[in-house]
Amino acid sequence: MKSGFALFRRDLRLLFCVATGPIVAALFSCLCAVAFVSGVFDQGGIATMRPVFDFSAWLLILLCPAITMRLIAEERRVGTWDLLLASPISSFQIAKGKFVAAWCFLLFVLLTTTPLVIVLELYAQPDYGAILSGYLGLLLLGGAVVATGIVISALTTSQTVAYLVTTFFWLTLSLGTKVIPTLIPSRFADIVFAFDPDLRTSAFSIGLLDSSGVVYFLSIIIVMTLLASFTVDRTRRSSLQLTKVIVCGVSLIASLVAINELALQEQFRTRIDATGSRRYTLSDQTTTFLSALNEPWRIVVLMDETLSGRSATKQVDEVLRRYEDASEMMSVTRIDPANPSSMDAYEVLLQDLMTIYSDELQGAEETIDNGIKIFQELMTFASSESAWSELVSQLAVTPKEFETLQTLTTSLAMLGRDGTLILDEVDKAMYVDVSKPLPRLAVARDILAAANGRWSRELSEVAWWLGENRSAEFALVASEEAPAFETMATKLAESDDALRRLGRLEFGELAMQLTEGQGAILMSPTRAMMISASLLFPARRSTSGISQDQRFRGEQIISSALRSLDSPVIPQVVFVHAEEESLVTKHKDGVDISAVRGLLESSRFRVLEWIPADNARPSLEDGPVVYVVIPPSSRAGLEISQREQTLLDAVSGLLAGNESIMVNVQPSLLPRYGQVDPWAKLLMQLGVKANTSKVVLQQVATGPQQLYIQRAQLIDHTVGDHVIARAVDSRRMYMPLPLELDGGESLLAIMPDEDRWLDENWAAETDATGKARLQSEVSIANAVVYNDEARAIVVGSGGWLLSWASDRASQLGDGQVTMANPGNSEFLLSSVEWLAGLDDWIAASPIGKQSSRIEGLSHTAYVVWMVVLVLGIPALILTISGVASIKRKAA
Repeated sequence: MKSGFALFRRDLRLLFCVATGPIVAALFSCLCAVAFVSGVFDQGGIATMRPVFDFSAWLLILLCPAITMRLIAEERRVGTWDLLLASPISSFQIAKGKFVAAWCFLLFVLLTTTPLVIVLELYAQPDYGAILSGYLGLLLLGGAVVATGIVISALTTSQTVAYLVTTFFWLTLSLGTKVIPTLIPSRFADIVFAFDPDLRTSAFSIGLLDSSGVVYFLSIIIVMTLLASFTVDRTRRSSLQLTKVIVCGVSLIASLVAINELALQEQFRTRIDATGSRRYTLSDQTTTFLSALNEPWRIVVLMDETLSGRSATKQVDEVLRRYEDASEMMSVTRIDPANPSSMDAYEVLLQDLMTIYSDELQGAEETIDNGIKIFQELMTFASSESAWSELVSQLAVTPKEFETLQTLTTSLAMLGRDGTLILDEVDKAMYVDVSKPLPRLAVARDILAAANGRWSRELSEVAWWLGENRSAEFALVASEEAPAFETMATKLAESDDALRRLGRLEFGELAMQLTEGQGAILMSPTRAMMISASLLFPARRSTSGISQDQRFRGEQIISSALRSLDSPVIPQVVFVHAEEESLVTKHKDGVDISAVRGLLESSRFRVLEWIPADNARPSLEDGPVVYVVIPPSSRAGLEISQREQTLLDAVSGLLAGNESIMVNVQPSLLPRYGQVDPWAKLLMQLGVKANTSKVVLQQVATGPQQLYIQRAQLIDHTVGDHVIARAVDSRRMYMPLPLELDGGESLLAIMPDEDRWLDENWAAETDATGKARLQSEVSIANAVVYNDEARAIVVGSGGWLLSWASDRASQLGDGQVTMANPGNSEFLLSSVEWLAGLDDWIAASPIGKQSSRIEGLSHTAYVVWMVVLVLGIPALILTISGVASIKRKAA
C-alpha cells in the first residue's frame, strides 16, 4: 500500500514538474475561456456553463492522452521502467497508482476553469447543481480516457504512438456511435447509442445525474485499469501466456457490456435532477405586496403528485414557502384530492369558498331557479299553443299563413316535448359530486339565458305576426291569441335579463376550474381565484429528463393573481388590427398573438380582439382598458387598402377619445415616392415623429469575406429612468425592422455602432459601402402622455409582439426550453400595466429568469474579462510552473 502511494506521489509530482502538464492545463484553460466568452459571456445571455462543458468533452479526448502518453512509455525510454518492475510493488498497484495520479492531475486541469464560474457569478446567478454535475461528467469522461491511455502507454515504447492510438480510439468511439446507427437496422440502434460518450456527458452537462452514465464511465475505468495491470504483469513475467491475457481482456470487456446493459434497465436506473440548487428569493415587488397584508390570506394547493413532475413540484413548493415566510398573514396548505385522508380538508375548503361567495351563490341560485320555472311554464305554454296553431291552420288562411302556422306547430310541439333536454343540462351543471365539487352556476346561467332569450325573441315575433293584417277569417282568432304570446315573451325576456345581469360569476368560474382537480386556489377575505395546474405543474414528460426551472414563472403567475384579487377590477387589453383572420389563435407561421395572449391571461388580464373592418368596438366591462394596435403585416403596392384605412380611422377615434393605447408602426415605402405615410401622420397627434422611410440595418460578419445585412436588432439595455425601462433592463428583446422615433420619453434605443446605419433601401440592401454610420442612439420605443392625462406608447417595430418573434425559444437540452427573447413579452406586460395606470404592478418581471441571465455586463468589462480569462489565467499557470522549475533547478 505504501509502495503504491509512493508511486502515486512520484507520478503526480512528475506531471506537475515536466513541461507537458502545465502546458496541457494552460491550453485547456485558454480554450475553455474562448468557448466561455464566445458562447456564454454576453449581456442578457443565459447563465449556463453547458456550452463550455460540451466543448470540454471533445477537448479532453484530445488532451488527456497527452497526460498519459509518458506515464509508462517514457519510463521505458529512459530506463526507469525495469527498476519499477523489479520493485516489490504489484502490477495492479502500478496501474492503479499511475491512474490515480493522472486522474488527480486531470482534476487540477478542470479546476483551472473555475475562474469562469466565478466571473459568471459576478454577473448572474448560475445553477451550481448543474455546474457541479457538468464537472462530474467531465471528470468521469476524463478518467475513462486516462485509463485507456495507460493501457495503450503500457503496450508501446513511443509517446507519440500512445497519444495517437488513445485519441484515435476515443474519436472513433464517439463518431462511430453516431454514424453506425444510420447503417444498421433500427432495432440495434439503441445498443450502439448506449456506448456514445457524448450522450453520457451531455446528461451531466444539463444537470442530470444518471446512474447509467456513472456506471458507464466507472466500468470503463475499472476494466481499463485491470487491463493495464495485466499488460504490466505480462511485461514483468514473460512466462505469462498471451492467450491468458487475451481471455482475461475479453472477459473484462464482456463484463463491461453486461454491466452497462443492466445499468440501462429502468428497474436498476436512478436519476437525480441537480438543477434548481439556489435558494429562491421573491422579487421586491412581491415582498412589498405581502408585507402590506393586514388580513389573513390563503394559498391552497390541490395537487396529485403522481400526475406532476417531482422536480417542478418541488420548485413551486419552494416558491410557496417563500410566500408563507414573507408574511404572517399568508398561509399555504396542500391538499391531495385523490387521497381519502385529505377529504375532510377538501370539504372545509369548499365550505370556505361557499362562505366567501354566499351572497353571489344565493342570488344566482334564486335567479336560476326562477329561470327554470319560467322555462317549465314555457314548455306548458308551447304544448298548448302547438295544438291551437294546428287547429287554426285548418281555417281559410293564405298559403303563406298556412306554412307559417305549420312551422309554428312543429316548433312548439318539439319544445313542449323535448324541452326537458335543456333542463337536464341545467341540472347537470348544478349537480355536485366528487368530480364537480361546486355547482357550475355560470354554465347553468348561460344555458338558461340562451334558451329563455331565444324563445323570448321568437314568441315576440309570433305575437307581432299574429297582429299584422292577417286574412279575414284568421284575423280575429289571431288578435285574440297574440297577447298570450306577448305575455310569455315578456316573462322570458325578464328572466333572460335577470340571468344576464348576474354578470361575471366568480364562484361559477371557480366551480368550472375545480373540475380540473389540480391547481392553486388563492383566497383573500372576500374573493378567491384558481390558477390552473397546467401553468404551475407541467405534466411529466418522462422519467429520464430534468425539469425547466419553474420557480420564476410560478412567482409571476401567483403574484399576478394575488394582485388581481386585491384589485377591484380586471384590466382589459384589446388588440386592434386589420388582418382578415383572427390573430388570437395560433398560426403555423407564427403571425399571431397567441403567445402574448397567454402571458396576459395568466397575468390576470382580460384579452379581446377588435377588427374594425369586420365588427364594431367590443363591449367592455368597467375598469382600465388598453388598446394595442398591430399594423398590417403586408401592403399590396402603395395604395392604402380599405381595411387598413378603417383601422387608421379607428385608431384616430381612440386617440380622440383619450384612450390608453400602444401603437406599433412598420416601415413604409410611401415616403420614398413622395407620399405621406398615414401612420406617421397619425402619430403626430401624439407629438411623435416617426421616420417610417428608414430602418436601422447592421452589417454582421458571418465568415471570411462574408457579410450579412441584418434587419433586426437585439436590445439588452434600456434607456432613461421610466418605470418600464427599469423593469425590462437587461432583458433581451428582438426588434425586427426598427425605425427611428422622436418625441416623448425614450424607453428603448439602438446604440451607435460603426456597423449600423439608417437606410431607405431597407428591403433590398446588400452592401454597407458608403453608408453614414450611426453617430448617436436611435430611439425605437417612446412613452407619451397626451392631452394632459392620457397615456400612449409608440413602438417603431411592427412584428416584435407576434409569436414568431416574442415566443422564440432556445433549447437547453433534454427538453429544457428557455425563451430566446424574454424582453419582448416583459416589455408588453410592463407597457400594458403602465398604460392601464397600474404602475404599482410593474416590477422586474421574472419571465426572463426562467434561466438566470447575465446582467450589468458593459463592453469594457467584457473586453477586460476576455483578456484575463483567455490570456491571463493560462499565462499565470505557465508562469507559476516556470518559476517552480527554475527554483528546482537552482536547488
